[in-house]
Amino acid sequence: MQQFPWRRLAPAVFMCWAQGAGAAPAVELTIGQSLPLTGEYAILGQQLRLGADVLFAHVNATGGIQGARIRHVVLDDAYEPHATVRNTRQLVQDELASALMGYPQAQGVQAVLEQKLLIPSGVPLLGPATGAEGLRQPGHPQVFHVRAGLESEADALVGHLATLGVARIAMLHAPGPEGLDALAAIRAALARKKLPLAGTAEATPGQGGVEKAVQVLRALKPEAVVLMAATPEAAAFAKAWRVSGETAHLLGFSRVNHQQLVALAGNSAARGMGFAQVVPYPYAASRPLAREYLTLLATYGPMDAVPSYPGFESFIAAKVLVQALRRADGGAPVRVAAALEQMGVLDLGGFVVRYAKGERQGSRFVDFTVLGSEGQLLR
Repeated sequence: MQQFPWRRLAPAVFMCWAQGAGAAPAVELTIGQSLPLTGEYAILGQQLRLGADVLFAHVNATGGIQGARIRHVVLDDAYEPHATVRNTRQLVQDELASALMGYPQAQGVQAVLEQKLLIPSGVPLLGPATGAEGLRQPGHPQVFHVRAGLESEADALVGHLATLGVARIAMLHAPGPEGLDALAAIRAALARKKLPLAGTAEATPGQGGVEKAVQVLRALKPEAVVLMAATPEAAAFAKAWRVSGETAHLLGFSRVNHQQLVALAGNSAARGMGFAQVVPYPYAASRPLAREYLTLLATYGPMDAVPSYPGFESFIAAKVLVQALRRADGGAPVRVAAALEQMGVLDLGGFVVRYAKGERQGSRFVDFTVLGSEGQLLR
């Protein structure tokens, strides 16, 4: 298990707890998370970890869950499905997690479900940080989504372009299942507007992949290109697209990390790019929830901590989970899952989630943002 070097994180004293019915009250509740802390998606993993950690640190510093401290166990999966499966097995069987949260890789989550790793213990997985529709339809009783799905994001992106009068839309997508899910969502959103998709190209990692995609899409003469790819590929595409002289609108699904994209592509290439966002704007205290996030990030995060959309998404998921733990009457996974299912409508301070029997899609919120001339994100 890798350790994250928080500078101001409240110290924790971890003790064992019992899961069985009728056991003594827990003095420690373990929450498990499998994240890419190394490799291409390491920035995403670090942001997701930080968002949950600052919330859990605050809960521990203010009395815990009926006196029980939260122990946040994070394992590195390098964004590999087999590692996600391995980590989940360890978190459920060895760490005795009360709940899992915030897995960002759709293929990893799907592999966990296919191997039925959640069923024996009844442990819930809250807030997968992916919009993959394959995890929502038909869904799984132990998987509780917080963010909107790709279909909602696609509707927002296409709707924005429609208001601008843009009709010729192409797409750059990753070759994996999540990229293909996004492609299907864009096709469906365009069909609802009675528009065809002008064409597509794959954002294939490796030498020459992005350049080929630029050539394919330039030939289509699109008015806009929607991006659903790993941020390094999206950044390389944006830079090459602008260097080629193309001026078509570039828009990204929320998976594209705008901070990393600006760092890789530069302000001139990134300027004017639009992004769907599945949680509210985290950079200003305009909502009580964002104000709390910024305050706790400054209090419990490292000295150089900065807000981010992935971090805020993980913070929100952690808040939902804390509410479930408070209602669960102990840390047994089946009780936490039941508390989530019986949550009803929960207003977190400007962001609402809802769960019920047969309802696992907590939110359908989608916002839209644009990159300014200095790399800042504007609403």
